[in-house]
Order: sequence, then structure tokens, then C-alpha cells
Amino acid sequence: MSSFALKFPRVASVGHTVSHAKNRHSRAYKYNLQTVTVMEDGKRVRLRVPAKLAKALRKAGVTTHFKKD
Repeated sequence: MSSFALKFPRVASVGHTVSHAKNRHSRAYKYNLQTVTVMEDGKRVRLRVPAKLAKALRKAGVTTHFKKD
């Protein structure tokens, strides 16, 4: 299950903050990283994954704290 050893870019995307006066400043949109524990080769492995992927892992029953019946 080494496919869960995922690496993500430092920022999800870049854009601008726009003030009321329409002044623009650069900003980075970051990932909403969550810590998830997954069983890999009989060992518990803690991963930091985006919230959307963490939700998908929980629904699939891959995480250790939630198992589908």
C-alpha cells in the first residue's frame, strides 16, 4: 500500500487578495492537511493528506479508526 505515500506541492494554487479599494496582493491557497492513520503492511502509518482525500479514505474504510461493516 505504498501508493498512499503522497507528496503534494507546497501550495494548492496562487492568486490575489483584493481589498475594498481593489488593491491586489499575492497570496497562496494552501491545502487543508489532516493527519490520517492507515494500516500499511500490518503497521500503522500516519500520513498528512488533504481533507478531501482523508474523507475518501474514511469512506473506503482504509483508515484504522473507521471500518465499514
